[in-house]
Amino acid sequence: MKGMTKPQQKSFAEMLRGLFTGGKPILRHMAQDYSRPVKKQAEKYSHHLGNIDIKEAVDDFSLRKVKSEIQKNTVIAYDLTDIAKEHAEKMEYISRVFDGSKRKTCNGFTLHGVGVNNMLLNFEVHRGDLNTQNQIRRKIITYLATALERKGIYVFDRGNDDKAFFKFLRHDLELQFIARLKADRQVVMKETGVKIQVKDIPPGKHEVYLMNNHNAYVDTRATFTLVIYEHLDEKQPIRLLSYLKDEFSSEQIVEMYLQRWGVENIYRRAKQKFKLEDIRVLNHQKFVNLVSLIQFAVNVSTMAFFAMQKLTHALISGVYFCYQKFLKQKSLSTNIDSFISFLKSSLKPLIFHKPNPPPEQLPLLSRRSLEKLGSF
Repeated sequence: MKGMTKPQQKSFAEMLRGLFTGGKPILRHMAQDYSRPVKKQAEKYSHHLGNIDIKEAVDDFSLRKVKSEIQKNTVIAYDLTDIAKEHAEKMEYISRVFDGSKRKTCNGFTLHGVGVNNMLLNFEVHRGDLNTQNQIRRKIITYLATALERKGIYVFDRGNDDKAFFKFLRHDLELQFIARLKADRQVVMKETGVKIQVKDIPPGKHEVYLMNNHNAYVDTRATFTLVIYEHLDEKQPIRLLSYLKDEFSSEQIVEMYLQRWGVENIYRRAKQKFKLEDIRVLNHQKFVNLVSLIQFAVNVSTMAFFAMQKLTHALISGVYFCYQKFLKQKSLSTNIDSFISFLKSSLKPLIFHKPNPPPEQLPLLSRRSLEKLGSF
């Protein structure tokens, strides 16, 4: 909340708690004061959302919390997700996106996200009128590479199959990475010099070169490791291109890549537990702030879940006891999702302004008359 005015700080705190008590990022559902009209509180939240920018502060907060945990080979997953707004037309900077859940194109927003250790380090709404997805991807990875001192192994899905991007990671940023390739990606076998598509390469671990941008010659500046691994029966093998500073087996490389599903779980948590796709504001700045607020709520819930299991303070132990009782009643297992459900069922809206007591009614008789009647 650094840099915010006191009214902005108060509104931010109310909206954050409202995400749990109301369950949706809809301003009227976030109202925390029973004594005031819900509409007035929603107007106050809307006003402050348009005057502040919390995205950078939330990203910095998230980065500080995980920076000390990042080791040389910690998996850092980058991926895209979408917010489908099929019937929205007037939302600022809305565009066409592919809705992965319904497998069709509709109106909405594309979001860039980076996850590590169940924390969402970055959650950026893409604006296609300003930058391409490749430009935003490079900006995000460059920022994290500098902030994390080139530590970690960055993992990318096949939607990021781009040889220019791979060379940027290797030569410019000097980052370790694992990326899934499309079947028609051409590589050059280091041992034989044969140019071949990865779908025609047998399973195994191979050293390869990439072609230049126009496929005119072989770029021999760096050797990459290509892993072709049949991890599921009756499915196409998984094809992974990697640049790693330590030696890993094919199974270890595949296992590190599959940890990318962690960021997918965070996206699911934001959409199911905090109803990310229910945001209804028209102004883009307000939209970005609400997305960042949900990112913050997801990260705070994650931090609280792990801290609760480590601390032995009496109050924390009491919360843990209530959480276990909640799990037993709801037949749930111990995880971050059930802990968020526990918080949503336990937290109550705050009442910052208590209703004023009604004015006292003036007596009909004088004080002396009331004394004679024995009222005093």
